[in-house]
Amino acid sequence: MTIRLKQVALEVWRGLLFVAIAPEAPLQQQLGALPDEVAGRPALEDLAALAEERFVIDCNWKIYTDNFVEGYHVPAIHPAFRRQIDFEAFETVALDGLVRMTAPLREGAFYGGTWMWCWPNWTLSVYPDGMNTSRINPLGADRTELIYHFYFADRSEAGADKRRSTIEQNCQVVREDFSICEETQKNYASGGFDSGPLSPRHEQGVAYFQRRILDSLGERAEAAE
Repeated sequence: MTIRLKQVALEVWRGLLFVAIAPEAPLQQQLGALPDEVAGRPALEDLAALAEERFVIDCNWKIYTDNFVEGYHVPAIHPAFRRQIDFEAFETVALDGLVRMTAPLREGAFYGGTWMWCWPNWTLSVYPDGMNTSRINPLGADRTELIYHFYFADRSEAGADKRRSTIEQNCQVVREDFSICEETQKNYASGGFDSGPLSPRHEQGVAYFQRRILDSLGERAEAAE
């Protein structure tokens, strides 16, 4: 008789580790359009994970994700970030297993102009000399943990200040979303929230994410019967 701990699935893609307790599909299938989206970028495998930042926000993880996958809120919530991009050319596109947001950058921008959310709960954003990933972990019905990792090509001591500035500016953008997500949580909890139409331009990602949630719960299939 063999006695052992339960086994989990572990796969590696572009230097990132993916663990699943009970995978329902191979990793490549779950990644959907992501491999093609990053195929032309410098080797992600060569970037070094040099920093981790954790946040806890008082809202449901789906509320935070709704906020992440749309650019509608950028002018009101992220004024400094808006000054770094051409917001009029901000584009949101829903693809297989991910939502990709892009915008042309202005001189001096710390971002790379591409932000991706991947089903079900992680993100990948790029900037000129690196990238970040985040995991959106539910801690309860009204609490969410965000775990960000920052990866860089330059690991030198001379570049430490520039890396720290990039991380701090990224984290500032993340924190700016907290208040609007927490207020939205209160609106849901009050029972007075009433859904409205979504912007075809800016909220394609919201529609896609919500469809995926309904599909995972079997609710869309049940409604069609």
